[in-house]
Amino acid sequence: MAINFKQIETFRAVMVSGSMTAAAQALHTSQPNVSRLIAQLERANGFKLFERVGARLVPTDEGAQFFADVERAFIGLHSLENSAQHLKRGGTGRLRIGAVPSLTHGLLPAIIQRFRQQNPHVHISIHTNDSPNVAHWAATRFCDVCLVSYVAEDMAGVQSEIICDVPGVCIFPKGHRLGALEVVTPADLKGEEFISLSHTDGSRTRLDRLFAEEDPRVLNMDATHAATVCSLVGLGLGVSVVSPLVANEYLHTDIDIRPFAPELRFYTYLLLSSDRPENVLTQRFRVLAGEMLREAARGSLERER
Repeated sequence: MAINFKQIETFRAVMVSGSMTAAAQALHTSQPNVSRLIAQLERANGFKLFERVGARLVPTDEGAQFFADVERAFIGLHSLENSAQHLKRGGTGRLRIGAVPSLTHGLLPAIIQRFRQQNPHVHISIHTNDSPNVAHWAATRFCDVCLVSYVAEDMAGVQSEIICDVPGVCIFPKGHRLGALEVVTPADLKGEEFISLSHTDGSRTRLDRLFAEEDPRVLNMDATHAATVCSLVGLGLGVSVVSPLVANEYLHTDIDIRPFAPELRFYTYLLLSSDRPENVLTQRFRVLAGEMLREAARGSLERER
């Protein structure tokens, strides 16, 4: 006869409580059922577990030794339960985040602050690069979750989700003539030194399509990151069109903002490896990042109005 967990649980209850009646109460069962399970366990073991000494139930030497082994097993089981609860509450305890500079220098710290409040013991690593390299980190699982501005069509090994979608804004130095306009159009930028994003940025291609074949802009400068573009505009080196989420983080650099038409959308993509299931921590971060980015987008649109 094989030993089963119910027999072991009943034996432990009798040892801890000191009687079969008390064990039955603790296990919410009957005293005869407890006696039956103990008898089954004794037959399976081949030795007696208890002796009656008057009105008392006393464990045999074999029963006492067996109980020591049972307790070690229950301690291990309790440890497994604690481990499961820890994983349920906080995942694996480590989260590696990859993001583009416009986010690591902008909204990402605030997102991490709120995430840390909800998950205080998680170890967080932050890695920054341009969108293609950050996407590569997601594909190779160097990072658990990544935030980028665009995704290459041929990017393999990642699953992407748009978690924020905002209309671009025109930025220019404070006091610039464009400040007299309510909305800036491509024609309004005639003769202006325009600071573009690099040719590898997907939004650069979409923006350039909005201008006529004879582009009225002066195109002598570009930068890889929107954060750099904002700083250059703040120094009076030109004008540009960027995401309002980035522009609002750089108002301290003396830039001004106006809506841009026709509408040009700027996206934030969240990337995960397509080769690994999403864990507890990445799921929590994905939901929180989406909520906070959309909240910031609503705030930026209200400020423009």
